[in-house]
Amino acid sequence: MPTLIIQHSPRSTGGVLTNVLRDHGLRMKTIRLDNGDSLPPDLDDVDGIISLGGSPSSTDESLPWLSAELALLKSAHDRSLPILGVCLGSQLLAKALGGTVRRMEGPPSVGLPTINLTPDGRENPIFRGVPWYGQWPSWHEDEICELPDGSVLLAKSDACGVEAWHNGVFSYGVQFHPEWNSEMLAEICDDPSRLPSGNVSDIEAIRAAGIEHEESINRMAHRFAENIASHMFLSDRKNAGMTRDLIH
Repeated sequence: MPTLIIQHSPRSTGGVLTNVLRDHGLRMKTIRLDNGDSLPPDLDDVDGIISLGGSPSSTDESLPWLSAELALLKSAHDRSLPILGVCLGSQLLAKALGGTVRRMEGPPSVGLPTINLTPDGRENPIFRGVPWYGQWPSWHEDEICELPDGSVLLAKSDACGVEAWHNGVFSYGVQFHPEWNSEMLAEICDDPSRLPSGNVSDIEAIRAAGIEHEESINRMAHRFAENIASHMFLSDRKNAGMTRDLIH
């Protein structure tokens, strides 16, 4: 059975993460909500969920797929299926489990903020082998302001109080973009309309920082993906060499 990759925007792909998971033998099925795809009505043929980022806001109740994705994430959590939410996906997972999301009170978090692992984050297997204080790609203007009951905070930054968290054994959220390599960061800089602040001058500073930290961005992205593969989706290794990404 495949893991669902839920995509909300054309450029918001799984990047390094899904490439590494495919190499580890994970069977994946991509659901393009931005192209009008529908989510499955149940989880009978689903092994896990990765909910990616995207330009929509998790606070926009008019989104046609919002209620269906929230219900699917809650159902997957209740079944203890592996779930990873990235950026928008992290916010959706938090809302599905009873948390709260809002527009950031300060400026949007874009570029390469320093993500600080908490004591729990330093011990968590998804961050094994990465710096306790690392500069990761970030691109958002909404944030989780209240985590679901029973959640554990794994990382924070000066701009955002919830950068990573988990609830239970296999439900994880990361607000930044560990799936981006330096090339993906450069690509988003080529589209000024995607800078939440609308300040074009910020883009050149972000582009320069991406070049300066290219090696560490790529290394951390690959290590994070390896950790996710070994901790959250280990059972799918039995399918190694027999997988393909199904895009409907």
